[in-house]
Parts: sequence; structure tokens; C-alpha cells
Amino acid sequence: MILRLAHKAGKHVSVAFPIVDAILPGGHRLAATYKREVSVGGSSFTIRKFRENPLTVPEMIRGGTISAELAAYFWLAMEFKMTGLIMGVTGSGKTTTLNGLATMFRPTIKVVTIEDTPELRIPLENWVQLVSRPSYGLGPEKIGEISLYDLIRVSLRYRPDIIIVGEVRGEEAYVLFQAIATGHGGLTTLHAENIDAAVKRLISPPMNIPQSYIPLMNFALVIKRVRLYQPDGTYKIVRRVTDVWEIRDFGDYPRVARWNPATREHELYLDNSIILKSIAEEAGKSMDWIFEEINRRAAVLQWAAVEKIYDYRRFARVIHQYYANPEQVYRQATGKIHSLTAPRPLF
Repeated sequence: MILRLAHKAGKHVSVAFPIVDAILPGGHRLAATYKREVSVGGSSFTIRKFRENPLTVPEMIRGGTISAELAAYFWLAMEFKMTGLIMGVTGSGKTTTLNGLATMFRPTIKVVTIEDTPELRIPLENWVQLVSRPSYGLGPEKIGEISLYDLIRVSLRYRPDIIIVGEVRGEEAYVLFQAIATGHGGLTTLHAENIDAAVKRLISPPMNIPQSYIPLMNFALVIKRVRLYQPDGTYKIVRRVTDVWEIRDFGDYPRVARWNPATREHELYLDNSIILKSIAEEAGKSMDWIFEEINRRAAVLQWAAVEKIYDYRRFARVIHQYYANPEQVYRQATGKIHSLTAPRPLF
């Protein structure tokens, strides 16, 4: 079985090389061990299957993972090339959240994604998807290996507006921060449970990000699997974006949103948001206009959730239509949800 799976993935597995990490036809990820060389119970394998249609923001809003207002805040921040860090433990939904946010990009921008395994699906025409390549050699020589570090370096020659790295865990983090420093927008994921743990990982080997570079990342969010208790005492496991921070300086990370388990709602604290103030200055707008724009976008996202616009291509068309004629899309959204509960104004 293991030999057949490895063969389907175009990889080699044997007693000499008993571990295989590969991509199966269809894009599913395979991790396997051969015989009893490294696994006491014998051969083992895990296949991580990916959805044909990735999770979208309306679906996340409908499920309570994120609120319409918080999603609108991310939408506006990403439009102005604010860089973001998505944190969480294994299986918490980091890549899913990353893909969901990426569907809200302006249709005219150029995006380069860099991954170990091609999981992202972004509905943009000007999208370049780069994937790392393991070594051809069977020994330690690493013949022909193309790492994330190599791909981030070459991505800068593509003149991207946004660089997305599936996950940073090594020296590629330093190159990503260098790219951000030159004016590129960026999104990435990192294994961490909170902003303090994430920063400690970034400034430690093998990433070695200087402390002065940390503020180049503008916002950070953490997604977790939490227990949602029912009236009868039972509970179910759900995913929630539990905290969002803005990064003002090294050691200064004000929280701008949190999920309240008591009320089961996302609370936003945007009065002193440095990201929104920066956007207002860049756009030549007042803060009142910024908050009004977030409310308008939240109404559009709430409407998309009510209408169950879950297909990522269809949702992308809604985003593209908003950029083409925001007033028309907003009127359509508010008209459809008039009889329902509209997103509450932030201020």
C-alpha cells in the first residue's frame, strides 16, 4: 500500500529512505512511513484531503468563525497592503483562513504565492503560484532542491503587489520581511498560540528576524479550536478567530478584536487603530469615512453570508463588483438583508 501511494505521488520509499512526504493526484497530501524502520507498529500513512471548494469568508461568517465587521476590517487593511500574520496550532485552520482572506483582494493586483504544498486557490487572473521542490538526490547532497528561501528571492523579480507564503519556519522569514520592507504587501502563517510566542519564534534561530523588523508586520490574528458549550452541558469543537492584534512596535501589540466566549460574539476595539489611521492619511479621508466604509463592507459580507455565496469564484465576483460599483452593490446588499439583522455600526 505504501509503495503504491508513493508511486502515485512520484516519490521513492524504501528501507533506506523510509519516510515519504508527497502530494497525491488531486492535490491531497501524503505522509507515510515504511515497514518498521521508524514506526514500531509497521507501515503507517496519513492523507490530508483538501476541499474542492475552499472555505470562503461568507461561510466563515455564517459559521461564526469570524464576524462581518472583523472581515471588513481585514478587507480594508489588505487593500492598502497592510501585512498580516495568521497564527494557530496544527489543524486550527490557518491555511483555510489565509485562503479565505485572499479571496477579498482587489482584482487588479498581482499576487505571488509560495508554498511547500499547493493548497491555496485564489480567484485572480494575475496570480503566480510557486511551489518548493525537494532534492533529486537520495543522500545529503540536496541536489536540485528549490527551497522557500529561493522562491521568495525570485518572487521579487515578478513585481508582485502581494507576496503570500504558506508558512514560515526557517530562513525564508528573513527574506519575506526584507520584501515587506521594500513596500510589498504580505500574508503568511506561523505555528504559535499568541503574538508573544510568535515574536519569540521570529527573533530566534533559524528565522533570526531583527527586533527592529517586527513592526513591518502590521497585524496578527490567532485562530483556535474552542469548546462551544450547549445548555445540556455538552459541547462541540468549533474554530474561532479569538484575538487580533496590531503591531505598533517591538513589545507593543494592542488588541483590536477578540472573541467573547460568554456572548459568543466578536468585539472590536478600533478607536485607536494605527492601521486605520494610516489608511485614512494615505487615502486623504477622515476617520468617520473609514468607519463608514467598514460598515458598508460588513453589510456586503453579511449579505453574501445570508445568500450563502460559498463558492470562492462566485464570492470573488461579488468583491470585484464592489470595486467596480460599490454604491450599487451596497444598495443591493442592504435591500436583501433589510428584513434581517444588519451588521451593527462600529461607531
